[in-house]
Amino acid sequence: MGRPTTTVVQMPYANPHATRPLIIPVLVVCNTPDEELERNIRANAALNLEWIGFRPARDRVAVLIGGGPSLVDHLDAVREHVRQGHDLFAMNAASRFLRERGIEADYQVIADAKPETATLVDPDARAYLIASQVCPETLTRANAPRLWHLAIDEQMDRMFPVERRKAGGYALVGGGAAVGNSALCLAYVMGYRTFHCYGYDSSHRGTASHAYDQPMNWCIPTVEVEWAGRTYTSSVAMKAQAEKFQITGQALKRAGCTIHVHGDGLLPAMWNTDPAQMTERDKYRLMWGADEYRVVSPGEENVPVILEQLRPEGLVLDFGCGTGRAALALRRAGLDVLLIDFADNCRDEEAIDLPFLEWDLTRPLPPHARYGICCDVMEHIPTESVDVVLGNLMAAADNVFFQISTVPDKGGQLIGHDLHLTVRPHGWWLDRLAVHGTVTWQHELFNLSCFIVRKIQ
Repeated sequence: MGRPTTTVVQMPYANPHATRPLIIPVLVVCNTPDEELERNIRANAALNLEWIGFRPARDRVAVLIGGGPSLVDHLDAVREHVRQGHDLFAMNAASRFLRERGIEADYQVIADAKPETATLVDPDARAYLIASQVCPETLTRANAPRLWHLAIDEQMDRMFPVERRKAGGYALVGGGAAVGNSALCLAYVMGYRTFHCYGYDSSHRGTASHAYDQPMNWCIPTVEVEWAGRTYTSSVAMKAQAEKFQITGQALKRAGCTIHVHGDGLLPAMWNTDPAQMTERDKYRLMWGADEYRVVSPGEENVPVILEQLRPEGLVLDFGCGTGRAALALRRAGLDVLLIDFADNCRDEEAIDLPFLEWDLTRPLPPHARYGICCDVMEHIPTESVDVVLGNLMAAADNVFFQISTVPDKGGQLIGHDLHLTVRPHGWWLDRLAVHGTVTWQHELFNLSCFIVRKIQ
C-alpha cells in the first residue's frame, strides 16, 4: 500500500445468544508511519535515478496485472495481449508469477513501504517502476529502477523534496489505497489511455487472497462485504482498494480513458455491475470513498439554525449522518447524538467514537427520541420510498429538522450515477411532510428548503 486516506470498516461479531451482532468500527491507516515514509522519500530522491514524467497520449494499451486469485483464469487472455504488442504492468509478486508461466511483464510496479516488500522484487524483471516511499532496500534489489511519487494528500505532497521539485522532470501520481490503483494513474502519466485490468479482485477466493502464495498477507483480518446481492471476503485494505478504484477509474474515464476490468472478485463486480442492479447502499459506499464528497457537510452548516429553531434537549437522532460533523457540533453544544446511516464508511475519523447505528431508513427504526435531524437525505430517497422513510423518521423522533435540496446533484459524476432521486420544489415537500406531521417552521432558498415537523399525537 501507499499512504491511503483513513478508511473505516465495520467488523461484526455475533454472540450466538444475541439477537443482533456487535458492530465494531475499525480504523484502517497506513502500514508505515509518516516519519518513516519521509525518511525513505528523502533517501531515495537523493539517488541518481530517473523519474517518471508526463508523456503525451499515445496509441498504446496498458495491461495491468494484480495478484488476485482470478488471474489464473485469464493467463491465455494475457498471452494474447502480449501477442498483440500490448504493454504489461505487473504489481509486486505478479511479475514472478507471470514469468514462471512464460509471460514476461514489461514493468514491475511496487509501492508498498514495508521492509518486507524488498522480497517481492523480481530480479529478472525487464524494468522497474518503484514509488519513492519504498524502503531503500527495495530499490537496491532492483536494477536501474525508475521512480515516481505517490501524492494523494497534502502530507504526501509536502514530503516530496524541494530540491527534487526544483529539478523538474517528474509527475506526482494519484490513486492511492493500493499499488494497483496508483498503477492506473502511473500508466496514464506515461501516455496510456486504454487499460485492461486482471487480478484486481480485492477479495478472496475460498481461503486464497492471491493467485500465488503470499506469506506477508497471512493472518490479516477479513470482513464480509456485500455488493449487488453477493457477499465477498476481503481484507480491510482490499475493501478500501475496491472502493477507491471506482473513484479513480471514473476520474480517468472523464479524462478520456477506456478501462476494462476482468475477473469475478469484489473490485470487478463494483466496476462492472449494471446500475440497475446496484443498490442505493452500494452507490453511497462508493461516494464516501471520494474525499471530494466529504468537503461539504449540510448538517454541520445547519447546526446554528437547529439550535435556534428546533431547540433540542437530551438525545438527538441524526438520520443519514454522513460525515458526522453535525453530530460533533451538537455534542459540543451539550447534546447526546446517535448517528444513523446505511453506509458503513461515511463518518470522518473524528466522529468514530460517537454512537452509530448502521441502518436503512426504509425500515422501521428501533431507537426513539424527542428530537431528530435529517439534512441532505430526503432528496436522495427514491420517490416511491419517500413516504415510507418519512413515516419511519416521524415514528422514531417527535420533532425533526429537515434540510432538503431542491436541485439536481453534481457529486454523482464521481461514480457515474445520479444521487438526487427526488428533485421537487418546496411546495411538494411541504405537502408530503404535512401528511406525516405538523410543519411548525419552514424556510425556502433558491436551492434548498428547511422544515421542522412535529409528530401528530
